[in-house]
Amino acid sequence: MQVLDKIKATLKKSFTDGWSVKKLSQSFCTGIYIAFSPFPGLHTAMMFVAKFFFKLNFPILFLATSFNNPWTMVAFYSFDYFFGYWLIHTFLGFNPTWTISLARIFGSGKICIWSFLIGGNILGIFFAIVLYPFVHILFKNLVKKFKKDYENNKL
Repeated sequence: MQVLDKIKATLKKSFTDGWSVKKLSQSFCTGIYIAFSPFPGLHTAMMFVAKFFFKLNFPILFLATSFNNPWTMVAFYSFDYFFGYWLIHTFLGFNPTWTISLARIFGSGKICIWSFLIGGNILGIFFAIVLYPFVHILFKNLVKKFKKDYENNKL
């Protein structure tokens, strides 16, 4: 139970340490993009680079990025691939000759790597943009609540 209390305290501190609602929302949505990004093994590095270059709130960024974890990884990457495959091959009607197949790289079955890369990036951008207004409202209310609680406890 102590670990859960520490996580809650860290998140509360994120809301009361002077971070703007805009920056908190940007941190969360950047984490969502990273969670959907089709670069296995690079999520942690992408998270640290985004935190450094965009000066994002690390606990919120980490929380959002953690939606893609070992238990959900197959679902995320499958969704990335099937959406990309549908977009490229069905919706746009491309059957590109420049397709890189995993069969050529690893000797595995025929999987279009471009479908995976394009699908993951488009889904990541889509969900980050769609979630931003909702997350902004949520964080606005949470910041207000936690600052009020902080002020009441301070007196």
